[in-house]
Amino acid sequence: MAESIDDSLPLIEEKDLDKFSLTLDQFNSVIPETVTKYYMQQSALQTDDERCVKLMSLSVQKFMSEIINGCFQLQKLREKSNNRPVTNTQPTVIEAKPENTDQAIHTVDAKKPTPSTNNTLKLNDLTDVLEEFDINVKKTYYYT
Repeated sequence: MAESIDDSLPLIEEKDLDKFSLTLDQFNSVIPETVTKYYMQQSALQTDDERCVKLMSLSVQKFMSEIINGCFQLQKLREKSNNRPVTNTQPTVIEAKPENTDQAIHTVDAKKPTPSTNNTLKLNDLTDVLEEFDINVKKTYYYT
């Protein structure tokens, strides 16, 4: 026999909801609310409550930051597993020895390789991270 659900009990108390609403106003989302409203309309979500739009915007921002952070962690693991750090290698320059002190002042020293700070988001990393969220990304035959 199925139990009935009592709808008379509130899911959250009013004071807790007010407290949450005040903390929600303290955060600024990176995603503009106009963009959030547009995509909410595209997916048939309509609301006039600005708190809902802000909550959706902050939720999407958190979701995206978790995905990007996961991709970054995978990229760092892959870099370490290759046992070679990604470097910005400069071509080696063979320098002639200066004959006098004027030439010694104006010679350019060969630069040592510096670690690269550029990180590239790869589709393989993105696919692996999105699988953790049960989102399947299928590559077209052209890219496989």
